[in-house]
This record gives sequence, C-alpha cells and structure tokens, in this order.
Amino acid sequence: MGNHKKLLNPFTWLTRELRTRKALAYIPHTEVHIDIGCGAEKYLLRKSPCRIRIGLDQQTGQRLLDTIEAKDNSVDCITMLASIEHLEYPEKIIKECHRIIKNDGKLIITTPKSSGKWLIKIYDPHYEITEGPHQRYYDLNSMQGLLKGLFRIKAYKTFMLGFNQLFVCTKIH
Repeated sequence: MGNHKKLLNPFTWLTRELRTRKALAYIPHTEVHIDIGCGAEKYLLRKSPCRIRIGLDQQTGQRLLDTIEAKDNSVDCITMLASIEHLEYPEKIIKECHRIIKNDGKLIITTPKSSGKWLIKIYDPHYEITEGPHQRYYDLNSMQGLLKGLFRIKAYKTFMLGFNQLFVCTKIH
C-alpha cells in the first residue's frame, strides 16, 4: 500500500527540525555517521553530509541494549538526538560509542532538560507512550559525569527557550 508516515503536530515537527539543524552544524563532512535513535524516517541521516549513514532505532528493528555492531575506531560521527534520555543503560552505549568512534570523531547529543517536562505534556500528551518513557534527564553536570574519562564536551548550547540542550563531544584517548 502507500507510505504511511506518522503525522507530527507542528510543535513536535519544529522541535525535531531545530534539533536536526543544531546537530548538522557540527557534523563533519566525513565518511561514516551513525545516528542512534534515528526514528523510522531517518530524518537527520537524510540530511547528513557523511557518505555512509547508519541508523539505529527500535522503530526500525534494532534493539539497542549495550553493544553496537561496528569495528573499533571506525566511525567519524555519532549522533543521539533526543534519545539518550530513553536508554535504560546509557553508560554502556557511551562506552560503545567511545570504542567505535575515531580519535578525531564527534559525538553529538541533544536531550531535553527536566524543566521542559511540562511543555512536552502540553504539546504531545501521548509522547511517553509513543516514544517511550524518559529514564532520566540530564544537565551539563550530569552529562559530564556520564561522559567522564571517555568524552570531553567541546560545545554546549541550549535552545528552544533553554528547554533543550546540545552537547558536542570529542573522544578522550
């Protein structure tokens, strides 16, 4: 039959678009890009400047637990847009990202702040059901703790009135 895309309300679409634009500004024009939590549409990957684009998401059939099928030091860029807060074991995925990312690679993460929970409930009351529950929220300090010894935050920005945040990280080797 036809292509049945999930219709997004305008605020959800705007949030996705802003996250994508923020991340794209930091994605290098290189070889391999893995997007963890890419969603069924692979929205960011379709816009990525990288030659090889790999999407991992439960919606597309990959159950992400604690391993990523990739060789050591083989990936130029890993993105996780609004996905780390959904992971049950984020520290395991961060260790895997460290293992597979090249020494000069980038890890780019966006995540909402806990102060934005009320806003999510207003613009998408079914968000926790359709996207899965948030396991935890991060701020700059807690993200630094999660990345400690593996990645260094090189850029930190908030957007959408400060309710969302962007972390651009480099590998510590």
